[in-house]
Amino acid sequence: MKSSRNLNILMVLMFIAVISVPLIFVNKTSGKVSTAENRVLASFPAFKSPTGDINLHFIKDFETWFNDNMGLRDRLVMTNTKLQYVVFGELTKKDTIIGENNWLYYVTPDIIKDFQHLNLPSNADLKAWGDSLEKINGYLINKKIPFLTMFNLDKKTIYPENYPKTIKKVGNVSRTNMLKQYIEGNTSLDFFTPEKALIAAKSKATVYSPRYDNAHWNKYGAFIGYLELMDRVKKYLPTVNVLSWNDFTIEKYYRETKVYNSVPFSEEDYDLKYNKVPTAIQTNNDIFDELNLGNSIVTYSYKNLNKNLPKALILGDSYFYGFLIPELAESFSELTFIHADNLDKIQNLVELVNPDVVIFENVERMWDHSMYILQNSKESLVDYSEYKNLPKVENPTGWIDYINNQPIKEQGKANLSEDSKITNIVGWALDKTNETVAGGIYLKVGEKYYSGNYGIARESVSSAYNNINLTNSGYSFNVPTEELKGRGI
Repeated sequence: MKSSRNLNILMVLMFIAVISVPLIFVNKTSGKVSTAENRVLASFPAFKSPTGDINLHFIKDFETWFNDNMGLRDRLVMTNTKLQYVVFGELTKKDTIIGENNWLYYVTPDIIKDFQHLNLPSNADLKAWGDSLEKINGYLINKKIPFLTMFNLDKKTIYPENYPKTIKKVGNVSRTNMLKQYIEGNTSLDFFTPEKALIAAKSKATVYSPRYDNAHWNKYGAFIGYLELMDRVKKYLPTVNVLSWNDFTIEKYYRETKVYNSVPFSEEDYDLKYNKVPTAIQTNNDIFDELNLGNSIVTYSYKNLNKNLPKALILGDSYFYGFLIPELAESFSELTFIHADNLDKIQNLVELVNPDVVIFENVERMWDHSMYILQNSKESLVDYSEYKNLPKVENPTGWIDYINNQPIKEQGKANLSEDSKITNIVGWALDKTNETVAGGIYLKVGEKYYSGNYGIARESVSSAYNNINLTNSGYSFNVPTEELKGRGI
């Protein structure tokens, strides 16, 4: 009886010890990075919201913090990951599935539906996408700037044979096929994919990462994509510098990654070493730091020693910035790369960069996201230089309120900041004759025209004129400061 009682006490003590360890060793360092998951752990929640009110989500936030920071969590995550893989052949990493031959694929519910052909676009979707891109194309045609759209493919599209056999396709028509057919048959866009070239190269080399990277092509596949792109560019700009396979030494090597720092995956890959001395130099183009860009850390600016090459503005994603920036930089006199999340600012970027070619690159899985951004753009995509000979309205009804967030004390006079590469001009304008907002406005600086963003809500204006139709009369322009020095607006 006594021994049974002692055993119960021992079990209770062991239970208390087990549940106390996570509390005793809980992480108290804010911003700590998990070595298992390679991500920043949740910080301890505040009792008050940013507005000073009580944080009504404190309990939920506290649960998230504790789940992220409990003691020995990394060890538990790694142990669980290893057990799940050894026993069930599965990974606990939610965005990764194991396919045939141990290939790893990046997944989300939408990506799986895409593979299964269960999320086909409607005719309205296709038309909206085509119309949005045609609007950019029309704007650039008027400026005599070629516009190319490069649609890159997910790993599942190039290597469907290694996708898990348990995930079945329904029918033979995919989203990508429908998109290509619509764009090619109903628009004037120069739209292409490197799909055929990549599939043709599979018999010679692996063109996507089997395991090290669950979502992208490798350097070999990326260079195939580069050649397909440059073949298109050269038709418009014959002087572009197109690199070739002969410019590189290709060496095979092995690389390894560990899922949650516990389950290793390795593969043979290719290293492409450039045989020449690079002529492109990365520059610190801080002009883009002031444009409030989405994913602003993913911007690149290069200048080439060869000034006779054309200039390029590229809006793209990780298929470019993770693999091809140096090669693209060698091809142009100036390369400006901006993340595709800024597609809604393309007119502003064109006016600032003044490129010879504009390239929009997007991967399958990000297409809907990019089109949503574009379709919600406030840009007019009108080349206002066409209207330069029209009569100007003297003393138009409008006001400049701020320059670089500083209030204007006297209209027509402003102090420009020497520290700012970009001058932001904010104000309002309206059509007083018709008692409504203007059909559009532009800013003329010297002989250059800037479109800006018109249609910003200004309730103070509608209140002052007692006219609700004047609410969206606000504007915002971004102009290079150098352009404004000593010039009239």
